[in-house]
Amino acid sequence: MRIDIYEGLIEPLDDYLNGHITEKEVNWAELKWCAHRIRNENERGFRDVREALNPYYHRLLMADKNFFRNGNTDTQAKKSLLELLESEGRYAGRLLNDVDIIQAAENWAEQLIADNHEPGFFFWMMKVMLEHDYHTDWKAVYDSLRVKLAKAQHSGNFKLSEMHCLLMGITLIELTNNPREKKNELFGKLRLNWGFMKYMYSVLIHYIVGMRVNNFAALANTACNRKASLPYIHLFYKAFKAKHDTLCPEWLIDPHSGELVRDQAERHLNRMEQIIKSTPPSDALNELCGIIFPKVMDDVLKQSRPKSYEELEAAVDDLTNRYNKVLEQLTNAVKDMETDKVSVDDLTAAFLRFPTQLALSFYGSMSTLLALNPTWQKYAPRIQEQILAKRDKDRIHVEGDYVVEKKVENEVGYVEAGGTGFCVSKNGKGKK
Repeated sequence: MRIDIYEGLIEPLDDYLNGHITEKEVNWAELKWCAHRIRNENERGFRDVREALNPYYHRLLMADKNFFRNGNTDTQAKKSLLELLESEGRYAGRLLNDVDIIQAAENWAEQLIADNHEPGFFFWMMKVMLEHDYHTDWKAVYDSLRVKLAKAQHSGNFKLSEMHCLLMGITLIELTNNPREKKNELFGKLRLNWGFMKYMYSVLIHYIVGMRVNNFAALANTACNRKASLPYIHLFYKAFKAKHDTLCPEWLIDPHSGELVRDQAERHLNRMEQIIKSTPPSDALNELCGIIFPKVMDDVLKQSRPKSYEELEAAVDDLTNRYNKVLEQLTNAVKDMETDKVSVDDLTAAFLRFPTQLALSFYGSMSTLLALNPTWQKYAPRIQEQILAKRDKDRIHVEGDYVVEKKVENEVGYVEAGGTGFCVSKNGKGKK
């Protein structure tokens, strides 16, 4: 081995990892400059540096405990080595093809669990590898992870399950037929939104991953309080609500508050509904969620979210306009009755085409508007009688004293369709 490689790279790394010197005693800038200088000499220099550093890349990916000796403050060593790996170019991924990636993730979980750290460096290392020709049997990785995640509830290790979920997300992205650039984009979204994706994974595998919270009501509370998650809370809301009864059993009590977890969860669901109404939703994660949660999310994404306040106001305005338009048609029809353009039977038939409650609503509005109209006063009782008769006819009796009404058209949908079922024909006669 070249003496400058040994003295500039190997010796300081070994001294640090063996605990002979502290992180602060290593001149990391000089170490990186040494690697850069030798690489720039020629192709042989590039290869010599790669061969010298390759064991350390493997030790980092496999979460050698000496890289975690000082907890979360011990970051400069990992950062410097990852920068050196990234500068390997097309070889960065190939160098690590022989690694058992699941074992690597599990080793990282063991090191991260002590202080509940986020797996930022693992994400970074996977990014470097995936973007630089890393290959493994992703189908075999998927099959193994699927078995492990099915047992997540029994593992009792929130960080281990998080790393399994993280790697499963990467695996599912890699198994798509997307080009490398698209996979890199999806990986970037997974990395940047991992906090939210942990909420989704927790709900869907029925085990809270990556977080030290006691129950799913607490998880929901955390999701509501995380600002970055609010544009996607409609996805979490649908997934959480669909599994609410299973995640929050009736008997479960929060040991801190003494409340039922289900009651707490109900409050958080209501809170989510308010967030959804007031926060513009984002569809930026729809594609990623569809890939990572191919079965459950397919159903979740199809479900309509609660409307925002603006959408509700627009819907109310539109419905009011449609209602007023139909009311105007019915009112004008009464006036046409005075000239025999419309008969009382035609007007009654128009009312009877509406669901009962909607017909009674129109009847009440017209009774107010036409209180002094003699034609309406004359025929209104007969029309009301027919509407009430229709309501009684629509009722069917079943076992015992139970009474069930026949299914009728949705009243809002009926008005939105715009029809009274009544118009005036060209010859001036009422037409059904």
